[in-house]
Amino acid sequence: MPDFKLPDLGEGMTEAEIDRWLVKEGDVVVEDDPLVELITDKATAEIPSPFAGTVTKIYFEPGAVVPVGAVLISISAAGSSESDMASVAVLETPAGSPAGVPAEAPPTTPATSSSGNGVKAMPPVRKLAEKLGVDLAGIAGTGPSGQITRGDVEAFASGHPSSLSAPSRGERREPFRGVRRKIAERMSEAHRIIPPVTHVEECDVTELDATRTLASERNPELPRLTFLPFIVKAVVQGLKDHPAMNASLDEEAGEIVFHDRYDIGVAVDTPAGLVVPIVRDADKKRLREVAADIDRLAKGAREGTLTADELRGGTFTVTSPGPFGGLMATPLVFHPQSAILGVHRASEKPVVRDGQIVVRKMMNLSVTFDHRILDGMTAAKFALDLVKLLEHPMVLAIEP
Repeated sequence: MPDFKLPDLGEGMTEAEIDRWLVKEGDVVVEDDPLVELITDKATAEIPSPFAGTVTKIYFEPGAVVPVGAVLISISAAGSSESDMASVAVLETPAGSPAGVPAEAPPTTPATSSSGNGVKAMPPVRKLAEKLGVDLAGIAGTGPSGQITRGDVEAFASGHPSSLSAPSRGERREPFRGVRRKIAERMSEAHRIIPPVTHVEECDVTELDATRTLASERNPELPRLTFLPFIVKAVVQGLKDHPAMNASLDEEAGEIVFHDRYDIGVAVDTPAGLVVPIVRDADKKRLREVAADIDRLAKGAREGTLTADELRGGTFTVTSPGPFGGLMATPLVFHPQSAILGVHRASEKPVVRDGQIVVRKMMNLSVTFDHRILDGMTAAKFALDLVKLLEHPMVLAIEP
């Protein structure tokens, strides 16, 4: 009876979350039938079956956080011999090719149960409980089928176990899982590691607004241009002139890595939370190509169809909430990148030009950077270069 293990996901990841099972026990599957969807680093990846057979055992429920190496599912393969009992794990890798991992014999009890005490908790949760000195037997789990979660252990350790208090009238609760949990992990990591500093500049986008509006009117068959493609192109030019803005810190090696590629992350608001797909090789694409990439990636992010490769490996990030951007904000740097650009709301304001008060469309740009890698002067020069380019958008439109 072959078993399927969660393989090593690479990039330092040690676990994945079960989003949903696409089969149930007793189902007959054929080769390449999808078995389960896993959430890994904000991407949802399917595990397909490499052979035909019958699902005999599912070891985890949706919402479970599964450590690498744990058996996910057992399938009785028709016509298999003893020599075929090796376990195979298949997961879509960033390059899109399957990865196989040999498995051991299936466990006699699900990986979430304990020996004899009926406590349901994953190995990482047990390790956390041991570290915090928490007895799992005293916790009522809030996860699927009473499973004890990390949150349950942390709440119990802090003296505020959510499982022991009755919900308030009108209170609604939902599991802290999926993309939202992944976002929380990344944000906590960035906040813990990076000492951030933010530099802000004001930018006159009157001409930029007129340029994009005219371009859209002249090409009504194409998607309407937003500020974002112009901003991405301006960012690429700025990164070329200030390489430290396009760098990352390899803490293990004790080295600053200066990237020779310009893979720009663009934050997208989705029903599941903030997702950051990557515009690859933005320096090699013209303005309309960048715009098409942003539209495609934003659609994929909202529909949840992006691959892991479309979400990994960015060298710099732009976050632009559009009309909801506020006057100014300090976004967290997307670790291990060195900086992030915040694009804020554009609105008409009275400003002084040539000694006269005129109305112009103004926007704030905020550059938040890792002060371990960058100094404030570098970030200030980068921001001023962006302002200059965005205030003269025809330069961006005609340059490759």
